[in-house]
Amino acid sequence: MTNRTKATYAIITAIFICILLYLFLPKNDKTFINTLGIIGCILSLVGLVLAYIQILSIKQIAEDTKMKITENITLNNNILMLSDLARKAEIVGEIQGYLRDDKIEMCILRMRDLKVILNTIKNQERYRSLVAKKEFRTIFENFNLDLTNFQTHKFTAKGKIDKAIISTHLEDLSTLFLSVEVQLKNQNHDS
Repeated sequence: MTNRTKATYAIITAIFICILLYLFLPKNDKTFINTLGIIGCILSLVGLVLAYIQILSIKQIAEDTKMKITENITLNNNILMLSDLARKAEIVGEIQGYLRDDKIEMCILRMRDLKVILNTIKNQERYRSLVAKKEFRTIFENFNLDLTNFQTHKFTAKGKIDKAIISTHLEDLSTLFLSVEVQLKNQNHDS
């Protein structure tokens, strides 16, 4: 039984009780003032029931609104995650461009930026569940080794940097970002 049905029954019952009270009043108490009092009582009871219905209606609207807000926040967060992943893949592309142009200092700067982002991804639950832990760990370790090799090469000028291996590691990282992005998109379409 819905709240409106309950309220209707309550109003009808209240009116019925008030009419019975009026009918069973002694004849000398059935004055105009008493009639107005009974009508006022009926209207007061109807007003209380209507107020109760409004309170229940507002409560339902608030719950529905809260649910919609939660859905929209989740959708917004997923859209932001997708745009973040696309941006991260672009950073990898920038690093590869600097590597091709032998701009080691710029590679190091962008790789440091990306390392901060990777650490953030590594510690966020929403990303962790989408990335196989072993795959992420391997790519993350390769990226850290490449960054260390760049810094060692810059400060000691010893050794040779194998651009092909570094480029492969960066490509793996970009592929990881794009695969997580695809998984998120599929997850959004499934829900």
